[in-house]
Amino acid sequence: MRLTFFRAFIKGASISDTNATENLERECRSYRLPGVASAVCFRKMYDVIDTCGSEKYIASEWLETTLTQLKYLPNMRTYAIIEVILKAVLHSCIILEILKYVNTDYKPANILLSSTETGAVTAKVGDLGLVFPAGHRYEAQPYAMRAPEVFLGHACTESSQVWAVAAVLLCWIKPGVLGAWDSPHCLINKAWSMAKSKRLFPNWNIPSPDEVEGDSFKATVKSARRMSQEEPGLQAILPLEEEIRGVEMPQQLRELLRLVLVVDPSKRPSASSVLASKEFQAFETFIGI
Repeated sequence: MRLTFFRAFIKGASISDTNATENLERECRSYRLPGVASAVCFRKMYDVIDTCGSEKYIASEWLETTLTQLKYLPNMRTYAIIEVILKAVLHSCIILEILKYVNTDYKPANILLSSTETGAVTAKVGDLGLVFPAGHRYEAQPYAMRAPEVFLGHACTESSQVWAVAAVLLCWIKPGVLGAWDSPHCLINKAWSMAKSKRLFPNWNIPSPDEVEGDSFKATVKSARRMSQEEPGLQAILPLEEEIRGVEMPQQLRELLRLVLVVDPSKRPSASSVLASKEFQAFETFIGI
């Protein structure tokens, strides 16, 4: 008899942790959506293990590392990894879009990778615990990956998740340019992140306090507007074009980032449009040289 052994990633949640339990249940439901479990762009889920009502576990495909643990280096191997990542993550967007769902948790830690030192890189999307019906989830997405419209109180849509894909790459290539990691206090994390986005995208309009509802949101937009203009620690952030010009990368990748990171969601390309774009095809051609 020949025994076959394989690794699996085990994730669990105690019923005493309501948030973790809900996310785990939602992840199981996400894998039951048509086409998700069979799609190669998502991490495979092998089994669900219940322990008589006290804890629940899922056993999933093991991959070697995540994008978080990989350092951006301006070389052809890195660019080839980016190509594989974009194909996997954008295809995951397309599958969810067809089902009228969105993944509100795209981030470097959820981009799973294997064989990054070879010519046969594998990239998959992991952690589907924050997949929701499109247009139903507000205050969603990690701050660094949050689309401008979601910051302004709109629900996360298919267009918002496409923004997040490009933001994942930008934050990996240029750490700290978006998000709240260097915020001086947790109470201003959202305003800090909005101010960063305003610095990076000067044409993004953050409304005045008089134009929004709710005392908390009024305070947030007021702080974001002020910090984007006056906060010393944020003045080093330049418009996107200048930021990406200051990083060594192929022009084809710059054009891809520019294509997707469009502030107006109505003008932002869909996931399928990105894959079919001349910018993506030019990047593929560059990788194939």
